[in-house]
Amino acid sequence: MPRAKKPHLKKRKDGYYVCRYKDQWFYSLDEADCLAQRQEYKDLEKAGDLSLLTGPKLSDYAEKYMRSAKTGTAEHTRNEAKIQMRKLTDALGDKYLADILPSDIREVYSSAFAGLSDSYIRRSAQLYRALFDAAVDDGYLKRNPARQESAKPHKGTQGGHRAITPQEREWIETLCTDHRAHAAVMAMLYAGIRPQEMKALDIDRSVDFEKGEIKLIDFAHLENYNQYKVTSKGKTDRAGRVIPLFTPLRKALEGKHGLIITGASGEMVTVTAWKSVYTSYVNAMETAINGVSRRWWGKTKEHKRIISEGGKLPEWVPFTVVPYDLRYSFCTWCRDNHVELKTCVRWMGHKDAKMILRIYDDAPDSRSKSEAERLEKTLFRSGNGSGDQAGQCETVDK
Repeated sequence: MPRAKKPHLKKRKDGYYVCRYKDQWFYSLDEADCLAQRQEYKDLEKAGDLSLLTGPKLSDYAEKYMRSAKTGTAEHTRNEAKIQMRKLTDALGDKYLADILPSDIREVYSSAFAGLSDSYIRRSAQLYRALFDAAVDDGYLKRNPARQESAKPHKGTQGGHRAITPQEREWIETLCTDHRAHAAVMAMLYAGIRPQEMKALDIDRSVDFEKGEIKLIDFAHLENYNQYKVTSKGKTDRAGRVIPLFTPLRKALEGKHGLIITGASGEMVTVTAWKSVYTSYVNAMETAINGVSRRWWGKTKEHKRIISEGGKLPEWVPFTVVPYDLRYSFCTWCRDNHVELKTCVRWMGHKDAKMILRIYDDAPDSRSKSEAERLEKTLFRSGNGSGDQAGQCETVDK
C-alpha cells in the first residue's frame, strides 16, 4: 500500500506559511503548526464547535476594546478614536478577528482615508495596531495583521494650514474690531502664539507696553474634556519666550486688561466656549464682508429685486481662516521679510528649526522673486559691481 503524501506548504517572503480550508486561512512561522491549525479547525467543525477558533467578530471586540481602552481620555480624543474605529468596523466589522488579513486593513486605509492628513492616518494606524495587539494578548490571534508590512498605510497630506491672503489680513484688521475675539485673533496673527498660549495670555502679566514686548509665562493645558488648566510649562522647552509687540497688536490690546479671552462670566474660556466664540467671529466677519448674514443671503428685499429682474447675485464670500492659519501666517511673514531663522525659531517657541523648515517655511513665488531682486541689487549694482572690477583687470593686462 503506497504511503500517504505529506502536505507541504510554500514559505512566503514574510517568513510565514499559510494554508486554507474553505474560507478560512491559517498562518504560522512553523509549517507543522500551520497544518495543525487547519486540522484543529476541521476537527472542531466536525464536532460543531468553532467558537474556540473563530473568536469574536471585529465589531464586537472593537466595541469592548473602546469601552476599556479609552476610559479617562479627553472627550475630543475619545470622539476622534470612535470615528477612526468606525471606519474599520464599517468595512470589516462582520468578519471574525481570525479572518482579517493585512490586505484587508490596507484596503480600509485606501478607501476610508483617501485625502486625509498624514498625522490623522498615523493616529488611526496606531489605534488599529493597539486593537489587534490586545486581540493577540487575549489569545484570539497569533499575530497582529495591522503590524504587517502589507498593512502599512499610505502617506497622507502634509500640513493643513496656510498663510492668509492680504485681503483677509485687511479684513481682520478693520472689520469686527469690537468683537470679543478680535484681540485674541490679532495676538495669534501678530505674535504667532499658539491657540493654547493665547487662551492663557493675561494682558496685565504678559504685555509690557513700555518695552514693546510680550513675555509668555502662562500656558493652557487641557485638564479634562472641556476645561483648561494654566501652568508655567509650555509645549516645548522654549515655549516661554519674549516676542516683539508689533504696532497692529499694540493697538488691539491698548486699554484692555486681564485674560485676552474669557468665558461669558469672565472666567477662563473652555473648549466649547472658545469654539462658540470663534464661530460667532467667523459669522460676524462673513456678515461684514458680504453685507448680510449667510442666513439672509438671497432673502433680502434687494436680493429678491435683483433675482426678479433676472440679475445674478454676486458670489458669497466665505471667511475660511482658522486659528492656526494665523500662527502660520506670522511665521511666513517673518521668513518673507528676512527674519533670521534662529530669531524666528525663538519667536515661534519651537525646539529647533526643523518644524519651521518642514511645515511653516513655504517658499512662494513672491519670495523667490524678491530674493532674486535683492541679490541683483547686492551683487550687480550699477556702476559698482563685478563688471567694473573686470574692466580694471582688463586694463592692467594691456
